[in-house]
Amino acid sequence: MERMDLESWFAGHPDAVRTEPTRLLDTCEREVRAHAQRDAWLHACEVAEESVRRFEHLFGLPASDAFVTREVCHEIARELKHHEPHPDELQCAEWVGRALIESVDRDARWMLRAWLKELGEREEHEAWLVVVDFADRLVRHLIRDTPSLNDLDWDPHRSYPRIASRVARLMIREFEARATREETMH
Repeated sequence: MERMDLESWFAGHPDAVRTEPTRLLDTCEREVRAHAQRDAWLHACEVAEESVRRFEHLFGLPASDAFVTREVCHEIARELKHHEPHPDELQCAEWVGRALIESVDRDARWMLRAWLKELGEREEHEAWLVVVDFADRLVRHLIRDTPSLNDLDWDPHRSYPRIASRVARLMIREFEARATREETMH
């Protein structure tokens, strides 16, 4: 269901909504978008944290920081592609708050919830594409801006799993910063 379908239905049933329909739908779109973006970044943190746990249990040989960083960023990006979250109807409705849902009558609620679910799925998918792309491109930023991550810093006491764990933690920090930024923007 598209927004215009819901707007048309509200226009034909003016008693079904206790507020101005356009304002209601604008607010819903803003809230769903903000929550979908924030939740996508937080879900990326969970996927990266699983990678940290996996790396911490591996044995490895000394490796170049830049080499490991490239591999880990691309590996986590590939992992993210396979772990896209999918919000359910209840979650999408919770993103907008009870007051907005209750501003429509009982007959209109199921339509609003169905629209919110479709909107939530679309917004979450768009946010997830940004997350995956960011993770894949993060390697350049990490190598450029983290002084200890360069090929000249070859230390035989630093193993692949230790470097990989550190890089994954740096990625988590970046994901958390993005989630916080999304939260404060909305």
